[in-house]
Amino acid sequence: MTLSRVLVVAFLVAGLAACAPWQRIDPADRSAAKRDDYTLTLPAGWVRRTADSNDVFVTRDGPALNYIVVNRQPHDRKLPRTQRTTTPDMLPHELGELALAEWRRNEATADLQVLANAPALLDGKPAVRVHVRYRNERGLPIERLMVARVDARGRLSLLYEAPAIVYFQRGLADFEAMLASLRFKP
Repeated sequence: MTLSRVLVVAFLVAGLAACAPWQRIDPADRSAAKRDDYTLTLPAGWVRRTADSNDVFVTRDGPALNYIVVNRQPHDRKLPRTQRTTTPDMLPHELGELALAEWRRNEATADLQVLANAPALLDGKPAVRVHVRYRNERGLPIERLMVARVDARGRLSLLYEAPAIVYFQRGLADFEAMLASLRFKP
């Protein structure tokens, strides 16, 4: 093999590695910051999707088994199913009811069972905590836990989802730690 072919192959391999859609979370630096808005600590042992429309998308065992999504949306961006928007003065329980309405309009989660819809805090600020269970198309029970709030910048949600059998409990402590680590920037 000529030197030029070796260089071409080396650049191709390096280029493909740079385009990898997943990146292991560095145990030495697990922090994530977004838009001069907030910081949080990602869970150790998970991987992060590098190209995603969400602020953060991480999984431990693969997106089909568990994932955490952090998403910030402006108030004027309509929710896809209800076509409703949020406002800065919306109360946390109103945001919870809006999330439930959105999920119920999705065929995959239309039969959801509400396990909890209660007030919560994110970095000491009022939020809502919504915990639901539904069955996927194969009948597997899935649990979803969302903690969300609205402020002047828009709506922020942290959502954790996993099969209720084994996986939900396995990743719940990591999700709770991520929630506790969230800090809003002044």
